[in-house]
Amino acid sequence: MENGVESGKGRTVHALDERGTVRDWLISPAWSEPADDLGKHLAADGDPWGERGRWRLTNGPDVTPLKEELYRHRPLRRDPVLAPVVEGGEIRYTGPGGTRHSGRWQRAHTAADGLVDWSEFCFTPEYRVALAACVLEVDQAEWRTLRLATTGPFRLFVDGEPRGESGTVSYMEPVEHDIRVWLPSGTTTVVVASWQVAFREVRQIVRLRVDGLPVRVVVPSEGACEYTSAVAERVLDAVGTTRWGTTDGEIPLTGPDGAALRLQWAGRTRRIRLDGGRAAVRLDEAEEGDETDKADETEEARAGDDVGSASMLSTGASVLRVSVDDDRAPVFREFPVAVLPGAYRAAPEGELSDRRAEFLRHAARADGTGGELVRALTDPHHTVGESGLTRALWMIDNRADCADFEAVGLFHLWRRIPADRWAPGLRDRVRTALLGFKYWIDQPGLDAMCYFTENHQFVWHTAELLWGTELAGDTFGNTGWTGAAHAAHARGLAIEWMRRKLAGGFSEFDSNAYLAIDLLALVSLVEFAGDADDCEMAELAELAAGVADRVLFSLAANSWRGIHGCAHGRSYVSTLRSSRLEETAPIMWVCFGTGALNDAVLPAAVVATADRYRMPDVIHEAAHDLPERWWGRQNYRGDYRLAHDLLSRPYGSDLTVYKTPDAMLSCVNDYRPGLPGLQEHIWGATLGPETQVFVTHAPNASVSPSARPNSWAGNRILPRARQHEGTVLALYRIPADDVMAYTHAWFPLAEFDEWLQHGVWIAGRKGDGFVALATEGGAEPVTAGPDAWQELRPAGPGTAWVCTVGRRAVHRELGDFVRTLAAPDFGPDRVAFRTAEGTELSLDWAGPFTVDGRPADLAADGSVATPPQLANPYAQLESGATSLAIGPHVIDLRKGRPL
Repeated sequence: MENGVESGKGRTVHALDERGTVRDWLISPAWSEPADDLGKHLAADGDPWGERGRWRLTNGPDVTPLKEELYRHRPLRRDPVLAPVVEGGEIRYTGPGGTRHSGRWQRAHTAADGLVDWSEFCFTPEYRVALAACVLEVDQAEWRTLRLATTGPFRLFVDGEPRGESGTVSYMEPVEHDIRVWLPSGTTTVVVASWQVAFREVRQIVRLRVDGLPVRVVVPSEGACEYTSAVAERVLDAVGTTRWGTTDGEIPLTGPDGAALRLQWAGRTRRIRLDGGRAAVRLDEAEEGDETDKADETEEARAGDDVGSASMLSTGASVLRVSVDDDRAPVFREFPVAVLPGAYRAAPEGELSDRRAEFLRHAARADGTGGELVRALTDPHHTVGESGLTRALWMIDNRADCADFEAVGLFHLWRRIPADRWAPGLRDRVRTALLGFKYWIDQPGLDAMCYFTENHQFVWHTAELLWGTELAGDTFGNTGWTGAAHAAHARGLAIEWMRRKLAGGFSEFDSNAYLAIDLLALVSLVEFAGDADDCEMAELAELAAGVADRVLFSLAANSWRGIHGCAHGRSYVSTLRSSRLEETAPIMWVCFGTGALNDAVLPAAVVATADRYRMPDVIHEAAHDLPERWWGRQNYRGDYRLAHDLLSRPYGSDLTVYKTPDAMLSCVNDYRPGLPGLQEHIWGATLGPETQVFVTHAPNASVSPSARPNSWAGNRILPRARQHEGTVLALYRIPADDVMAYTHAWFPLAEFDEWLQHGVWIAGRKGDGFVALATEGGAEPVTAGPDAWQELRPAGPGTAWVCTVGRRAVHRELGDFVRTLAAPDFGPDRVAFRTAEGTELSLDWAGPFTVDGRPADLAADGSVATPPQLANPYAQLESGATSLAIGPHVIDLRKGRPL
């Protein structure tokens, strides 16, 4: 005590990490302002291409020059933040457009990447500004270099004085700036003002490192005690959640024995004690002693309104905030957790019609266009009401990204529900919205809607064709064209897209998000083009039916027990952790009687209620065929087109799938190794909906879909991976200056029935299936944090991994299986392994992948083998073939198949 004042009061104090990174901040919200000046920089009409073309409104590297130009005309203000920086204190800040923003300073503790992260998916263009503040404390005055990394323009203020700025924009990885500053003895307040402009996903991040000897980081906080908080942080750094997702609503926690914790989520507060180092919290229902903050509940409910209803699937996720139950310690840690859909089937039960009825009952409870469609189709007394279409109409009126999905959903309602069952004036409202809509990049308008991925391309063509045909004689206000002109514009684009995909396959191969969206459009064309007395429309419908068959056959062949567990050209963290969240899951429920029921109801509703499209019986049969050994191979080959993909080069994928009744292993072989990754899921083993095993080269610690790639979805640098039967060998390259500098494995131990470690191997059993994973030096479970006992970190370099699967029927018990596995031979850029069956596999970065000493890619005569397009127990399709036979069902790869 000094002069009656308690020492250490009014602040918390924190250390830098081993790289000198500031991990503890006070931050503002990310304030947004509409991007209402785009017309000054881009042509809203005419040719969309060229230097001033609106094609640049894509969120990717191509948009960087435009963002920097926008910043020059609407920069951050030079005015410093003058109010005291203190936790919970008020902030007032004027944005670049002159809007006065306000908020309160909130404490933030960064993940291991040290990034303060305001990243978000923004459906319409918007400017975004945010503030981050920290207080640096030194005992001896000295010059220091601050290394500030951002993905957008910034202004740096040191004790209120401007000390650095930049107008540089990058896409996903931050650019680092060195700023020399004088730190006087005592404390120095550092404030970073961050700027971004969002066109769909926006990566808005800040990281600060301090060169030289460590400094202390102070967070001013009324009522806090730095000594109490220091003890609390050590406790919190030992707390973990051992399950990311739960189907029973209960999340287990581990940590120091006896610790009293305060938990907050969804506006609730609960207090627990770690008995024996363990406790559990229920997320799905209130318990006695829960404290509920109604204001927070309302805010969270409102946040859910920001999710598009046709896609961008709700994950059921919330953030569990954990703190020590002591008001003197405001420090906390946050763990993303999710209540997962409970309805999952690994094998069909009863009649398929029963599964369809179950889905329709589920979908009838859903919000949005899909739920409204099912309610109207299943209840003859239901009136289509505005509340069910609010989100869809908002998206179309505001030209929000993913509005193309909603346009197709609204067409189903329009055509299938009689006018007398609509609320008064609602059909006119829909008609007006669609007549004013924009249907392709070559039409007027500056917006953030995506036209440049293959799923969006075809949904746009379908929406324009259907609405143009339906309203053929009307004038569409955005273009001044008639509906007939719109239909003609879309028809050729749709035909060309389907012919390419029917013959060559998808660049976003087997995406467990976007195959559902492809089916939404394909089945819609079959339904509505197929009922027209028009030869050209009949051609469209037959093409659509053929591509839909190929999509569903791919889903059947490359899934296992209702889990779309193969390698994917585009995927997201939540679906890689739980197949119950795959957008393909409800489609499998409807078509195969396996899968899961979740919020992605619109594509499945269109499939489930189709009158004209009928899936061939042989595809249903293939989905359930689990022989002792299934080996499948799928080669997609095609060409990107600049005006549709913003790329002009070939694309290709060589997917392999190994299945038994007890496990699945899949890999996309030699997929662009050594090049930057995005959202590709390169390989993985599947033993259950939450029992999936894979390895990634993490570029950051984020799990946000707006970080592409992120900690678990995609790779910073793509590996070289090859599969032979039930084994995958994978090599990773980690540059010397890599920010995260590691690979890691998702191996959710709590989801296994048993697991063990043996030498360099860690192995698990789920049911009668086994999986084993090895890397040089072995790998150890992370024991604290949001991925506790789910993430493995390599003890060695982590640049080579081997994954192999087995089963009780062949290998007896898990221990027996692991003991049959030899230690792989690891070396720089290479790995060799002798499988349990005695096959010698070898992979190095530069040489051929060999099986028993022979290059696997050579034909019997020693020439380079031409891979088949498809090869599995139900189909053999050689390169160049013009028809595909799936058992007795034949698809013409030029024309589709008759209805």
